[in-house]
Amino acid sequence: MIFKSILKPLKVFRLLGVITTYVLGTGLVRYVKAIHGGALALQGGIFLLSFVLALDYLRELQKTSRLNYWSKEATDREIRLIRMGLAIIAATFLTLDVTLLLGWIMGGYLWQGLVFLLMVLIVTGFLYYFVEMWEALRPYLILFEALLIVIIPPALAYYLHAQEFHRLLTMVVLGLVPAYLAYQILDQLVLYGYDPQWEARSLVGVMGWEKAMVLHNVLILTAYVLLAFNALLGFPWFLIWPVFLTLPIGLLEVWLMERVRQGQRPLWRVMRFATASVFLIPSYLLSFAFWIR
Repeated sequence: MIFKSILKPLKVFRLLGVITTYVLGTGLVRYVKAIHGGALALQGGIFLLSFVLALDYLRELQKTSRLNYWSKEATDREIRLIRMGLAIIAATFLTLDVTLLLGWIMGGYLWQGLVFLLMVLIVTGFLYYFVEMWEALRPYLILFEALLIVIIPPALAYYLHAQEFHRLLTMVVLGLVPAYLAYQILDQLVLYGYDPQWEARSLVGVMGWEKAMVLHNVLILTAYVLLAFNALLGFPWFLIWPVFLTLPIGLLEVWLMERVRQGQRPLWRVMRFATASVFLIPSYLLSFAFWIR
């Protein structure tokens, strides 16, 4: 029980999201100019992963204060060990982040734009953490996650190596944000009912499950519409066209969700895989396109 509880905060999809979007940002740097110092790029990735993991472990530690968190079989010793383990791991990741940040300061890598981005990251992290204690923020949890996982990582990867804005930085995440939000809504739908007190205050709980299903489908379709709009705005077609190879997967997910909305048995595992693919595969394909050009 102790080992399982210690590993509970590790969310594979979220971590993969951080990695893919950060690599996407480094690929953009390589495409528009050059990466000077692979060690710096690696440090940025470690910094982000540590930051997200620290937040997740702190949130899990906060959840342990809820009465319905523990099973009746949990002993006082197990509870103490689990809480101590969560706290130590969170502190370790935060210490690593502070160490990396001090190294960037001493190395002269921080500039005005990067400092502002780090401030946004910290504020978003606080909001993401305080969702556990501030019920009014719970419907906006997926927006904070989108900032942490989709928007900030490629920006950090880019601004660690460049001090000027590039329009492709905005365009590369334009279609990824709706895809990520669609996965998070699906995740809330799957978990809906397991924790009534929490889910009643989540986005799905506030909207209602039927409207949430419609929004899920709209977000998937919006992701591809925005990616197509990018091409019209001047995003190089030879970079973006492979992304549309995943469109059949997105349409399949829309059809599967519509079946559930009409009362048929949900295929949650298939739907999770399809929705995750709509986000992760385009992220990978864009990253690959940037790196090979």
